[in-house]
Amino acid sequence: MRAVVVSAVDSYSLAELPDPVLQDSTDVIVRVRATTVCGSDAHLIAGHMGPIPPEGFPLGHELVGEVVEVGAAVRNVAPGDRVAAPAAPWCGTCAACRAGQIQRCLRGGIFGAGPAFGGLGGAQAELVRVPWADSCLSRVPDGVTDAQALTVGDILSTGWTAVKQAVSAPGQTLVVFGAGPVGLSAVHTARLHGVRQVIAVDSIAERLELARAMGADHVVDPTAVDVATAVADLTAGRGAEAIVDAVGVPATIGAWFDVAGLGAHVGMVGIPAGPVPLALGALQMKNVSLWTGLGDLGHMDMLLAMIEAGRLDPSPMFTDTVPFDAIEAAIADFVARKPGLVKQLVTVP
Repeated sequence: MRAVVVSAVDSYSLAELPDPVLQDSTDVIVRVRATTVCGSDAHLIAGHMGPIPPEGFPLGHELVGEVVEVGAAVRNVAPGDRVAAPAAPWCGTCAACRAGQIQRCLRGGIFGAGPAFGGLGGAQAELVRVPWADSCLSRVPDGVTDAQALTVGDILSTGWTAVKQAVSAPGQTLVVFGAGPVGLSAVHTARLHGVRQVIAVDSIAERLELARAMGADHVVDPTAVDVATAVADLTAGRGAEAIVDAVGVPATIGAWFDVAGLGAHVGMVGIPAGPVPLALGALQMKNVSLWTGLGDLGHMDMLLAMIEAGRLDPSPMFTDTVPFDAIEAAIADFVARKPGLVKQLVTVP
């Protein structure tokens, strides 16, 4: 099969690898129909998430595909089923999973992230072995497109989780820093948590337009206006009760205090590229609560049901459609932040 392999810092290519095989009775093999490129892929390629081993590793953690082979113990899916896989599969039985911390499964890992994250195969491939299929695979309803389903295994779940952690009561104002894929997912799922108004903050005009189309009531360009003043004007001076940071850079982290109302909650899912200063004392004076973490991928079925019911449609964030043969160029465009690009739908024949 063909798969994208990272061989060194800033070096990757579409290469031939052996087809994956079942290694356990709970495994399935999935033929990939659609995949994409994520910001964490760019971090991995740049070496921000640990050294790249000499043998390299396959890349990618988002996929929708068709089950082609199942282990003897698999009961919930069968060959021919269209499925969405989580970026980080979990076993469902270890101590962490039983405690509800499936994102830190003691046996799990992250697809396409190298040996430091479990050594699983990559989703930017023609075939993928998915462990613990009954625990973590979701069957895709017929009325849900591949593009829509592709979002639930990472970005839509991550944005939904950030909002869940930031919103403490219905009727609140939510500020979302960053209108990239995760920030747009937070904007798009905010109403599921009873948010009254959503304010999206980004410096790219096209992304702000997309944020408005996907549910933002107001958009703010920090290069054109003062964000704190804009939020104060929109909240009668109270500030926002809920903040999602989907960027994780010093500028957005430094703005939390300025936009937060008393007792605000922050959901931090942006991944910093390095250490970032935090004015903890200032936040403490406003009784701001901070949650950081990874997306809760255990609600993929719920999000798929919401998409099937017409409550959500995350597909507009796919601004480019790319054939698998061109995935190397797609990754380069994503890393280079090609103008107008938010996320690519990579179709696998």
